[in-house]
Amino acid sequence: MEKMKALGTVFAVFFVSIMAGCSGCTDPPPEIQPSNPVNIIVILDTSDRISKVKKPGQVQKDINIAKGIVDIFEKLVRQELYIHSHHRLAFVVPKQPNTTPIPQDIIKKLIIWPTDEDRRRGAPRFRTMKTELLQTIDKLYQFVEKRQEFTGADIWDWFRASGVAYLKANMQNYIICLSDGYLDFNRNIQVRRPKRGQKTSYISYRQVVEFRNDPNWKQKFDSEGHGLLEIGKDFSTYDVKFLMVEIAHRDMLDLDIIKAYWQKWLSSMGINNWEFVEAQPDPKIVKEKIKGFISPHQ
Repeated sequence: MEKMKALGTVFAVFFVSIMAGCSGCTDPPPEIQPSNPVNIIVILDTSDRISKVKKPGQVQKDINIAKGIVDIFEKLVRQELYIHSHHRLAFVVPKQPNTTPIPQDIIKKLIIWPTDEDRRRGAPRFRTMKTELLQTIDKLYQFVEKRQEFTGADIWDWFRASGVAYLKANMQNYIICLSDGYLDFNRNIQVRRPKRGQKTSYISYRQVVEFRNDPNWKQKFDSEGHGLLEIGKDFSTYDVKFLMVEIAHRDMLDLDIIKAYWQKWLSSMGINNWEFVEAQPDPKIVKEKIKGFISPHQ
């Protein structure tokens, strides 16, 4: 009994001494201060660049890159313990004229836009959403491969008709585009596309070849007013950064020509922060490029 009393006394003294040296121990732990939220939009070009005949293996490369982006996104969310995160992720698929539409039950599931209820449910809910998204990405590519219809991905019209709906004010917006960069269409479709003077809503491969064979192409491009047709949108208030990966130029000179088109057009929309990355043999290299692109949030 005496030993029990002695132990009780020692414990009491030890407890009081700890509390005396930690006056803030009764205060609640400080809340996590969330970083500026990011809004990642991934544009998937499912035109003939993913054709098994023309580009065998490209579908699997795209899927690996897409899943790598989801992993990068999860790291951002995990850094804020899931419940504090307001980050958003969306995959978008520009339409292809005169093809079978992608089912809406696929399109609607290509996002992770957590609600307040999702955040309250924390990591388990996020992992469920992540699993659903990854499964939907697989279903998307299964559909477009089986459809085997390639007329040209209308990225130009996605910016015109849908860009504002996906961008968010008071967030850092990242647009990551998986595309070969050419933005051309089947001949019978391309001749009906909007154009004004030398400005077009497509990048004509014929025009690219003409520039390729002209040592003074850049001077001609600027002086004659070539480029993509402006869409009358100003995204400068949304703080947008643009990255294009998997550019598969058909000639070494084409890369600079493609960039000239895209840079001029992006600038007309108020997007002046851009990067262009050629296709890489290993998707891991592309993932590292993308990780570096959003490095301020890593």
